[in-house]
Order: sequence, then structure tokens, then C-alpha cells
Amino acid sequence: MKKTDNEFRTSKWRFSFKAGAAASIVLPLASMAACAAEPESGAGKIDYLTAPFRQERILDWGNRPNWSPDGRKIVFTKDDLVDGPAYEIDVKTKKVRCLTCKFGKTQFVTRIFYLPDNSFLIEAAPGMAGGSGGAADAGRTQLFWMPKSLGKPVSLGTGAMGDIAIARTPNADKSVNVAWSRPRDQGLQLVMGKLKNDGRTAQFSDIQLLYDYKIGQPSVTSFPEAYEFIDDGRAVMFWTIEPKTADSEMYKVDIATRAVSKVYATPAHNETHLFPDERYGLEESNYLSDPNGPYRGVSGLGKSGVEMVLQMKGVPNAKEVAAANSDKGFDIFAITMDGKSRRPLTNISPSGAQAHQSIVSPDGRQIAFAVKGPKAGASPHPVGLYVGTFGK
Repeated sequence: MKKTDNEFRTSKWRFSFKAGAAASIVLPLASMAACAAEPESGAGKIDYLTAPFRQERILDWGNRPNWSPDGRKIVFTKDDLVDGPAYEIDVKTKKVRCLTCKFGKTQFVTRIFYLPDNSFLIEAAPGMAGGSGGAADAGRTQLFWMPKSLGKPVSLGTGAMGDIAIARTPNADKSVNVAWSRPRDQGLQLVMGKLKNDGRTAQFSDIQLLYDYKIGQPSVTSFPEAYEFIDDGRAVMFWTIEPKTADSEMYKVDIATRAVSKVYATPAHNETHLFPDERYGLEESNYLSDPNGPYRGVSGLGKSGVEMVLQMKGVPNAKEVAAANSDKGFDIFAITMDGKSRRPLTNISPSGAQAHQSIVSPDGRQIAFAVKGPKAGASPHPVGLYVGTFGK
């Protein structure tokens, strides 16, 4: 899921890498000639490269959607840059309710996720008091748990950065495996732990360090951002940037061995979530907005982010090069997890708009994502929250 306009936070700063009536809207699609037969029943039978696919705008505002366990609701925020209240929308009725507004000055979240028991995991500034999303918030974001009764959120006592990986099903003791990146001095650590609640409070146990990165250390990969549990829960997939190649890629770390390996390779800037059976991924990429650029592996980032990456690589005149190779918008693709086959699901980034913050429903039949307009001027595509559905 794309960072806050491709934000990237470390222990002492946040790199800003990229700086409601509902209506049915269909975005420009590609490769639809292959869409023919209805897929067989069961998410594992869907061929996401050929199955019929339709889109609907369910709200004319909103960002950072995440699905409820039953796939009937979506929790989301108003913006992906500035902290705000957390909201929930019923996908069928389009009814919206605010989940945190009642907390007054402590209602502001950066991200919010459902847990398998319908309670909530929240990422927010200390005390959920809000922040601008800029450098002043760097290293401050923390994790909170909120009961499904919408009682007052409880601090989980850990910092966090970016997306969060949450296991789809709980453990035998009803705890849930969670993986996240937490700030360390001049770097980030990818950790996982078991989150358990009793309906009133919650806490992590068995926290394990999976991957540790410190700025300046020799490494094939750099900052990790957790995305998914992969390989039937035996590994954690994370987004990172390769310092030597100036390319962003999806990697995974084996929980038992701590071995790190690339999930699939692409020359573009890509960020990917999994469909439930792990045969396919839901990819956000700049393939269409920057098909042949020399730094298309990171050009989805903002100017300051690209400049930092190019400096890591030792590129001369990094500031000038970054200005010409940054802020390339994303579209959404269905891909095979070997990276060999890809189907565009949207085609809006060449216009300056972008489709991002995408996530797969629990049954794999739907996706949710946000459309955001260009930085300057009106968007040529209606902004807001969208749901895409595979099958007739």
C-alpha cells in the first residue's frame, strides 16, 4: 500500500517521498478483450488475469481502505497525508460512520486495520493527538488497539512505520500474528509479535526481530516496510529499496531462518499485496506513468525521496536528476507472483492522477483502492474510494 504520498519514516524523520455522494464510475481499463468467462466458484479458482472485472466508486472522498473480516465493510481515513478520524463504510449500503470522532482531541489516526475478531489495530501519533504528516511527525507514530465496541484505544507500547502485515486467521490461543517496522537509531527494524486481547485491553508477546537495517550499512536491501505474511505464514513480505540498483522491490524474510530473498523482480517501482491463495498479487506500480525512465524503479517516490536514494547510490547531481525522475503516479495491476504476467486494472497515472492504497478482500473476489488527483489542477478522474469486483 503506497506510503503517505509515498512517505517513508525512520526513527528521527519522515521522508515525504511524494511530497460524499457515491456514484458508479468506471475507470479506463486495459487488456479487457481477454475478459470472457465467469471464473469457477471459490477465490482460489479465479484467474485474475482474465476474469471479468468491474469498478464502482463507493464514496467521493477517502483514502487508505482496509477490509473487514467478512468483506462487508471497509475502514478508511480521509487523507493519506494528514492524520484524521477513522471511518467505516458499509460496501452495500454506502453508509458511513466515524469510529473515532467521539474521542475529541485524541481521534486522529494515520492508518487503521481490522483484526480477525473485528477489533482494530491503529497506527497514530502519540496519544492519537494528530499530526501534519510532515517531518515534525518523524519517528512518532505508534500502534494502538481499539475494541470492536469502539472503547478508548489502548497503546501497545511500540513505534511503527508504514503498512502493517496482519495474519488472516488467529492462532490457537486466539492471538494474531502481526509484523511491522519500528524505528531504531538511524534505521528501521522489521519485527513480528503475537497480539492478544480480552475485549478490554491488548498487548504484544513473543516479539521477534526479523530484519534490522541501519543507514549506511552494506546491504542488498534497505528500509523494510511490512506488507503481508507469505508462504502460508512462514515468511513476511516487505517493500524495500535496493541501494546499489536504486530500485524498489518486494522481498521476504523467512521467520525461522531470517533468510532474506526477493519475491519477484521488476524494473518499475512496485508495491504489492497478496490475493488469498498467493498465486497472484495486487500491485501498485508506475509502469504506465514511467515506462522507460532511467530511474523508474524509484520514480514513484517524491523528489526528496528519489534524491536520497540517488545519493545512496552515488549518482552525481542527485537533486537535479531527482527533479526529473520523481512523482510518477501509480496504477493498479493483477500480477502472477513470479512477476512474469501482469494485467492493468486501471489506466489513469499518465494523466497525473493515481490509483493507490489498494487492498484485497478476505475472499479474494474484490479489491478496494483510492483514486487521488494530481498535485496541481483538477483531477481528470473522479477521486475517492473504489471497489473492484472480479466475476460477473
